[in-house]
Amino acid sequence: MSIRRAGLAAAMAVAVAVGLHSQARSAPDWTTQGADAQRSSWVVADPFISIDSLSKFQFLWKLKVDNDSRQSNALTAPVALGNLMTFRGFKSLVFVGGSANNVYAIDYDFGTLFWKTHINYAAGAPEFAGSPRCPGGMTAGLTRATNLMPATGLAFFGFARPPRPARGEVGEPGRGSPRMNPAAPPPPARGPATPARGVAPAARGGDRQGGPGPAPNFVFAIPADGIVRALNPHTGDAAAAPAIFLPPNATSTDAMWAGGVLYAATANDCGSAPEAIWAMDWEADAKPVAMWKSNGAPIGGFALGTDGTVYVSTGSGSSPYANSIVSLDSKTLAVKNWFSQAGAVFEASPVVFTEGGRTYLTVPAQDGRLYLLDAAAPGGVDHRTALSVVPASDRRFMPEAPATWRDQQGVRWILAATTNTVSAFKFSDINNAPALTQAWVSRNLVSPRTPIIVNGVAFALSGGQHSGANAVLYALDPASGKDLWNSGNTITSFATSGLSAGTAQVYVVTFDNTVWSFGIPIPY
Repeated sequence: MSIRRAGLAAAMAVAVAVGLHSQARSAPDWTTQGADAQRSSWVVADPFISIDSLSKFQFLWKLKVDNDSRQSNALTAPVALGNLMTFRGFKSLVFVGGSANNVYAIDYDFGTLFWKTHINYAAGAPEFAGSPRCPGGMTAGLTRATNLMPATGLAFFGFARPPRPARGEVGEPGRGSPRMNPAAPPPPARGPATPARGVAPAARGGDRQGGPGPAPNFVFAIPADGIVRALNPHTGDAAAAPAIFLPPNATSTDAMWAGGVLYAATANDCGSAPEAIWAMDWEADAKPVAMWKSNGAPIGGFALGTDGTVYVSTGSGSSPYANSIVSLDSKTLAVKNWFSQAGAVFEASPVVFTEGGRTYLTVPAQDGRLYLLDAAAPGGVDHRTALSVVPASDRRFMPEAPATWRDQQGVRWILAATTNTVSAFKFSDINNAPALTQAWVSRNLVSPRTPIIVNGVAFALSGGQHSGANAVLYALDPASGKDLWNSGNTITSFATSGLSAGTAQVYVVTFDNTVWSFGIPIPY
């Protein structure tokens, strides 16, 4: 009996050790474009990456996947799931979307493919061959459940709760049921989705309003047919019935699942989809979809406040909503408020942050001005008054969202990509006069993308896309913008998406359908 007890104790000790190891390596998951609902691009805590550990920062692995690029569209920035208990043990996965309607799960500890799912096109309309303006295929990044509240300084420890396993029409040959008949007419728009055979019902009770309560670990993908798929992170199979979301062949961007609602934007009038924001109430049985049209003004992007308010930026045009930041209701997308400024072409998503109990928006304009707005009343009484404007200079901002973070001294920073640099700005609020002032400018970069901040380290990506140059990843001193590390000639193609991060790693995806990982080797 004592031998049996000793064996049981040893087994329990191993299980506890594995669990503690899994928890100790955790950092907050990157769940959507820009990391979180506010599009901050900030990983608050990471147990391995820091200024002091950059001497160990290095190229870790690369993985080329069998995706076909379409025009300049290839892979989307990875979203991460740090701890998942699978039939192969605990796994740390990143999920990458491919332009050919593919989804890949990659074990980011080892840089190996965990599963691949090809999503069969199921709309009644034919699939677009693609053009530079409307590339076709899957254009929006993947998204996981995203809390409306920003991350705290503590890592998200604990184990992932897997969804109920299911099989459906999504998958490789031999996986799931036969695909939908592409010649058949699509189901009635906005009607209740009929659960597919063998598909688990959609989970209820997601983290609505950012509060407690279970949220499924589904990976949401919006392929070319506009029918959203919720995938099981264990297998890539369908975890819920497919649901009609967007018109087929739309160019969709900025996908986010937060507060029980799935959001996306559509651009360029592709596939009969107007310039619009779309919202599906995923937790409702009928999956109703709301739409807000900008009446032709190009949509730069959107971010969410902690109460679910949607903040949308728009570019130039004849629409009353052109050159504006518009706030929308989280479900109905009814207009709540707005800020308009003639000539301020907003090509990038705003970023949302809170300081001193007050919530702010900051958004760059194409001409080099940087706007600071009150999220509660973006344009003041006349809808035209900003809290502060950094005046235009010789800089011109890229159509990339800014990033924001707070340093250990409590100073709020904004980082924004210009045509050939990253510019840093400090937020201040002296005598109730909020303002942004420029602090530093980085080295020259080629087609820079949105920078990210991981545990106090600023990472910038020289994308190289418009010059034919290869991408280069830089680690920058967050206080001065000086180079601390770079990837040199390691990356052999140009970037097709921005940066993202998982525990101890930073990811770059390139036009040759390769995922590149840089970071700190973790001892096992």
